[in-house]
Amino acid sequence: MMKAPGKGLLKKTGCWFWGALASVSVCAVAETESDNTVMEEDASCVPYQANKSKTLAITDAHARVETNVFEGMQGKRIRHIQYNTLSIFDKDDPRENNSLYLFLNKLHINTRPHVIRAQLLFSEGEAFDLPRVQESERILRKRPYLTNAYILPLNVCDDQLDVLVVTQDAWALEPQFSVSKESEGTKSGFAISDGNILGSGNSLTVGYEENAQRNLVNYDFRNPHIFNSQIAVKLYYADTSDGRDTIVDVSHPFYSLQSPWAAGFYTQDVTQEQKIRHMDENINEFQHQAMNNRVYFGLATDITDTHTQRWLVGVSNEEDNFYSTSDTTQPLPLQRKAVYPWVEYQYLENRFGVFKNVNQIQRPEDIALGQNLAFRLGYGGTAFDNTDDVVRYIGNYTNIIEVDKHHILEAGVTIDGRHYLNLDSISTAIIGFNVNYNYFQDEKRRWYLGLRYDIGQDLAQHEELTVGDITGLRGYPTDFQRGNERYVFTIERRYFSDLHIFNLMRVGTVVFFDMGKAWGIDEYGYSPLLSNVGVGLRFSSSKVRIGNVVHVDLATPTSARAGLDKYQLTIGAQQRF
Repeated sequence: MMKAPGKGLLKKTGCWFWGALASVSVCAVAETESDNTVMEEDASCVPYQANKSKTLAITDAHARVETNVFEGMQGKRIRHIQYNTLSIFDKDDPRENNSLYLFLNKLHINTRPHVIRAQLLFSEGEAFDLPRVQESERILRKRPYLTNAYILPLNVCDDQLDVLVVTQDAWALEPQFSVSKESEGTKSGFAISDGNILGSGNSLTVGYEENAQRNLVNYDFRNPHIFNSQIAVKLYYADTSDGRDTIVDVSHPFYSLQSPWAAGFYTQDVTQEQKIRHMDENINEFQHQAMNNRVYFGLATDITDTHTQRWLVGVSNEEDNFYSTSDTTQPLPLQRKAVYPWVEYQYLENRFGVFKNVNQIQRPEDIALGQNLAFRLGYGGTAFDNTDDVVRYIGNYTNIIEVDKHHILEAGVTIDGRHYLNLDSISTAIIGFNVNYNYFQDEKRRWYLGLRYDIGQDLAQHEELTVGDITGLRGYPTDFQRGNERYVFTIERRYFSDLHIFNLMRVGTVVFFDMGKAWGIDEYGYSPLLSNVGVGLRFSSSKVRIGNVVHVDLATPTSARAGLDKYQLTIGAQQRF
């Protein structure tokens, strides 16, 4: 009889692969699951060789990361799954082997193996299926309490194999300070957050935020796999200076491309003061209450190796109410309500690539290649307490093409509208088109081009299309121009450096040019072409949860400069580089 292998091989194997996949040195001493599992004897079993893994691992020097470590193992029975959790800081790395980092390791409770086990799409005793293993990696890499995850062979037998699941925890218990400077003012906040309570995957945040519109104290609890199930929960409550906000979201989502069904319930009631800006001035203000309730059920009707098709049905209730404030100077938008049953079709192409240095800095990124489509159509009559019969439609289409491993071209279309059969005054629609292009000159130097065009019809004032610092024209104030059409073109020269400040913070730089405008509403007058040039810094933590990249951009307008500051400084966090 033989027992599960010890840490030596796990550590050795994890080190090389982490370096290839994530391009970071994090071969820390791992915490493994000690379940003392006794496996049946099989004389044909041999440990999977690290040097063989190195030969099979292929890391493209420009962008894409590939691995064929499971080559020839399809269909073998999974005899045993071992779990290996890497510590946040690596005591074998001299840059991290210090009293502070090791103390933080002791304070942190690593994610429990049973939490990881519950998210896998395969289990012991099943036939090995590579697509399920790859999707399990993608699911784990999405978790904010992990900085990376990958799956490797451990022992290979004639008809069986043992599998190793390696994860690295992120530092999840943190005070959060945020300062975002935009032309309309400074937004600041403070929060205490534990994104992985006792290693359970549960997240709780209690915070305070202050900006030009409102102050709020908020409580946010979420878990994408509560009670180690495939049920996702989000609970949000905020006590604000202008009302109260609540969100309850409980769902059994399409957890994977192979998930046969989904169902969920969502309710939202958010009230906030809405400031309307134009040409660097506040021109109106009102209170906007948005209510959104939804219940749905869905089935995957076609699951193949190449694609998945799904149908969903549901009922939604959407309401927008508007109220005057002391600074209201123009007529309020009209109240509107839409209660309607709907049906939605989804098509997802089952193609993914693992890249690095695209939207994050020195992290593996799972990008869905190929075509993905979702379109929802609903209809509600006056029998649903609507003021008029309403047709509601929401759609999204993307197509991401990888060309020769050095280019990624992304095109997309979005549509969002409602049409009341006899009330044109509250019928609105927005159609958007975008094209993004990434050129990977080498591992660190990249070119990025982006073009976005949107057109709206009969938009309420708070829906009008705007351009300014936070919508892509970084040399101009927030919502500098307004209209029912807009476009923004951006070209960036990006550099993903190896600089790793205190082994905590990754750094990137960017030089950019933006151009665009918003136009089409007579009351705002002529809209000149806007353009700017600038430079920026990007910061991303290597030890804290994946997600936000801090942007620090300094831009100067090169056209339509009258009355503007010479330089515009924007500081904020975004999901992309």
